[in-house]
Amino acid sequence: MPTFLFTLLAIFGNPAAASDLKLDFSGRIQTDLRFRLDAPDTGPWYAPFPHQPEIIRSQNILNTKLRATKGSFSGFADIDIVMIGRPDTVLGIEALSARRTLDPFRIEAHALYIEGRDLFVRGLDLRLGQQLAQWGVGDQFNPTNTLNANDIEDPLLFGEQQANLMARLDYSPGGGNWTFTGVLIPVFRPALIPPSGVLGLASVQRLPFTNDDIRWRIHSERDLASELFSIPTVVENVNPVLPKPDFANMQYSFRVGGWVGGQDIGLSYYRGFSDVPQAATTHSTQDTTDRCNPDNEEECIDGVLNNQVSLIFPRMHVAGFNMAGEMNVLGWMHRSIQPIGYRIEFAMFFPEKTQITLTNDDLNIGGISQPAGEYDYQLGEGQRPTIIDGRPFAKWVLGLDYTFGRHLYVNAQWVHGMLDEFGAGDFIQEGYVVRDGGVSSEPLGTTTCVLAKDGKECAWETLRSRIGDYIVVGTDIRFLSGSALFRMFTILDLTGAVDDRWDANSGQRVRTRFGPFTPEGFGMVLYPQLSYNFGNGLELTGGALLNLGKPHGKFGDPAAGGSMIWTQGKYSF
Repeated sequence: MPTFLFTLLAIFGNPAAASDLKLDFSGRIQTDLRFRLDAPDTGPWYAPFPHQPEIIRSQNILNTKLRATKGSFSGFADIDIVMIGRPDTVLGIEALSARRTLDPFRIEAHALYIEGRDLFVRGLDLRLGQQLAQWGVGDQFNPTNTLNANDIEDPLLFGEQQANLMARLDYSPGGGNWTFTGVLIPVFRPALIPPSGVLGLASVQRLPFTNDDIRWRIHSERDLASELFSIPTVVENVNPVLPKPDFANMQYSFRVGGWVGGQDIGLSYYRGFSDVPQAATTHSTQDTTDRCNPDNEEECIDGVLNNQVSLIFPRMHVAGFNMAGEMNVLGWMHRSIQPIGYRIEFAMFFPEKTQITLTNDDLNIGGISQPAGEYDYQLGEGQRPTIIDGRPFAKWVLGLDYTFGRHLYVNAQWVHGMLDEFGAGDFIQEGYVVRDGGVSSEPLGTTTCVLAKDGKECAWETLRSRIGDYIVVGTDIRFLSGSALFRMFTILDLTGAVDDRWDANSGQRVRTRFGPFTPEGFGMVLYPQLSYNFGNGLELTGGALLNLGKPHGKFGDPAAGGSMIWTQGKYSF
C-alpha cells in the first residue's frame, strides 16, 4: 500500500495543494462463519489427508477501495486485509508465542493500478498494474475470461478471478462505440483451488490417459498389487511446474467490441496457458514397511507404492465471442411488459497436445519384478500416453433473464463446460475422463490380465464426458419494501455417467449410460440465501450450499468440499 501511495504522489503531485485532485474512498467490514454439514473424506487409513474441519471458515475482512483522479490520470487500489479466525497448526510450545501462528492474516490485492486516458490521441487509454480483464457476459460462468486465473478458494464466490500484473491498452476511435483492446501479461498465475481440493489425491483410480488399453492395464496392475499382495498405490506428493517467466511464455490477448443495433458484441483472441494443471510425469517408488490400521489390527498392508506426480499447465489458444442485450418478444401485447435479457458467450479452445511420462524405481510386487526405468506403454518406439489429445473443443453459456415487476427476478443458463473441465469430449465429439475404476475379475483372472499386459477383460470404469452440460436457474425475491431478499440458485448436472466393463456373455466391452435423473448420474447444487438490509450500510445474510450426488460425480466429489451452512455480516461505508 505505501508503494501505491508514493506512486500517486509522483503522478499527481502534492494532494494537499492540488485543487483538482479527486479522492473517492469506500470499503466494507465483513465477518464470515461457516459449518460443514457432511463428514469429510480424509483418505485411506494408510495415507490420510489433512482433516477437513467442521468449522470450515471463521474470518473477518476489511476491504478498502481508493481512487485518486487528477486530469486524465488516475490510480486505483482495492485491498483486503483478511483476519483468519482459525489458527494454523500449533507445533511445539514456541508456537504459543508466535502471533502469526495464533492470529494469522493475509493481504489480498484485487486491484492496484494506474491509468491514463486520452493519451496522445482521443480515445487511447493505458492501464498498468494489478487488475482484472473480464469481458464475458455470462452470469458467473465465463469461458472467454481467460486472462485472469480463476479463484475458487471460496466456493461461495464462484466465478471470481485473481488480479494479475498486466498492461492494457484500449482505443476507441473518435470516442465512438467500438473499442480495440490489447493486453499483455508477463507472468502466468495458476488457479487458486479450495482447501478440499487435496482430497482429490485419494482418487488414484482416476487415470488421466486417453488410451483405453493403458488405463485397463494399470487398473489391473494396481488392483492386483492392492488386493492380492496388500500393496496399495498412493499419491505421495504433487509438484506443479509453472511456465517459466520468460518472453516466450508471456500471455496476450486482443479484443474488439462495440454496439450493433443496441446489442453489445465482442470478439476476442487469447494466447497463453490453461490455469488448470494436467499430469506430466509420474514416478513410482516402493515402500516395503508393513503396517496395520490402528483402529483395526486385522487390516494390514505389506507396504505402499508411492507416486510422485508433476503437473504442467498446457499451452492454448482461445477464440471468443460475446453478445448480450435485450429482446422485447412480448412487447406487442402490452407496453408495460419488460424486455427479456439474453447472454451468449462462446469460446473455442485450441489446446497443445499433452503427454505423460511414467517412470519407476525397482519394484517387486508379489515376486513380479519391474526394473527401474520407463513404463512399457506398448505404443511404439518413442510414443507416450496422451493426456490432452490436441483436438479443439468449445465451451459456451446461453442465458436469459427477466424481471417481473419490482419483486421477482429469474435467470436461466445453459452452461457447456465448467472452469475446471479441459479437453475434447462432449455430446458433439467423444472424449471421457475416468471418475472411478477397478477390476471386476477374480484374482486369478486379474493375474492373467497383468501377465498378458492386457486389462481389457478385467477392468471396469465409470466415465464422464470431459466437457459437461449444466442447467443453472436462479431467482431473487424481494419483500419487506425491498429490504429483504430471498435467493435460490440451482445447478443441475445434465452430463450423466457411463459404466464401461467387460461383458462375458457378449465377449466384448459394454457401455451403460446413466442419465442425469438416475442415482448414478444425478448431481445438483442448491444454494438458498436469505438476507436483510437494515440500511445505513448494515446487511446480515445466511444460507446454505448443498452439493448433491455420488462421489464419482461433479458435485458429490469430496474434493468439491461437501455441503455447508453459512452466515455473514457486512457493513459498507
